[in-house]
Amino acid sequence: MSMKKHTALMMVLISACALSACARQNTPSMMSTNKPQVLPETTLQQVPAKSVSDGYLMKIADDYARFGADTLQLGLVYDPNVKGYGAMQAFNDLARFKEKLSKLGVRSIKAETIKQEGGEPTLLITYDSLHAAAPQDCGTMAGIETRVTNHEDIADYKFGCSVDTMLARQIYRPSDLLGNSASDPGDGRRAANSVEYYRTISPEEAEGDLQRIQREDIEN
Repeated sequence: MSMKKHTALMMVLISACALSACARQNTPSMMSTNKPQVLPETTLQQVPAKSVSDGYLMKIADDYARFGADTLQLGLVYDPNVKGYGAMQAFNDLARFKEKLSKLGVRSIKAETIKQEGGEPTLLITYDSLHAAAPQDCGTMAGIETRVTNHEDIADYKFGCSVDTMLARQIYRPSDLLGNSASDPGDGRRAANSVEYYRTISPEEAEGDLQRIQREDIEN
């Protein structure tokens, strides 16, 4: 082989090596690269009507503010054959619960009384909810939540998954992860209309017929 051919062959080999270095690398990442998931669920609670307190309703309102994704449904189940707790009592209790939740900030509520023989009067609460979870196919490191470890769990683990899992559990309002798609376009308009109304009227009109208590009234 002549020197000229030998040199040409070497140049071709060098060019091939250089081009192969620019090829895409498809090696799977060992790091967690996905975002937390937002998973839909259904929240359902039931409690005897006689046990429903202001504190219980405050907890319901707080949980709904954090996780609620749709209308909150209230149902008061009662037995029409039981004396002492008829349709009127069930209606009054349900109206009281609904009013309290509305004052606590729950804006969308549907309520109904339900006749059912047997059992004590019971309040049912249900609504669609959202919960944050770790990225898909991403669990905690072997040995963190259980003491069981094996080679497969360690080999399949992606670095950062344990941190992602812990962070997902601490997200206060999971719907925030959805960005603007989770917001109600009417919220801004309602707030602006309320502010505009109170901006244009006098304090006396805003107070309406509320009784004004002076210091001398308290002292007397």
